[in-house]
Amino acid sequence: MQIEKSSGIGGAWVNKKELKNGDLVKIKSEATWIDGQNGKQLVAKIRVKGQMEDVNTAINTPTKNALIEAFGTESADWVDKPLTVAVEAGIFAGKRGVMMNLIPEGFTLGEDSGGYIVISKAGKVTPPAEYTRSKASIEEGIDPEDVPF
Repeated sequence: MQIEKSSGIGGAWVNKKELKNGDLVKIKSEATWIDGQNGKQLVAKIRVKGQMEDVNTAINTPTKNALIEAFGTESADWVDKPLTVAVEAGIFAGKRGVMMNLIPEGFTLGEDSGGYIVISKAGKVTPPAEYTRSKASIEEGIDPEDVPF
């Protein structure tokens, strides 16, 4: 009989299709790294307001970075903090799915200058990507007007 590795994470997983923008959740466990379908993923249990049981969820990079900025690098400090859900349906790596971001109070969901999703403190502005002359081009006397694109 063929035996497959297990993640060691028991219990149900969140159904992101049932969530709505603005739903409230709290992380209910410390986060842990597990082997997922696409490599390592950060997983924790969350409780959706109005539901009776905790469910597993993978924490994506924008959410992880916002949680670190809001509450620090120790995932135990993320537990029981109110978070707002932002969901978006789309095609990810060729597969239809739902992306879920968890947004700490005082943070907003947006994009950086490269079009990547970021969750940052409200009022914090990411400057747009602009063409600037590098130190090397200035030292070498290269004029940006001479660049053919």
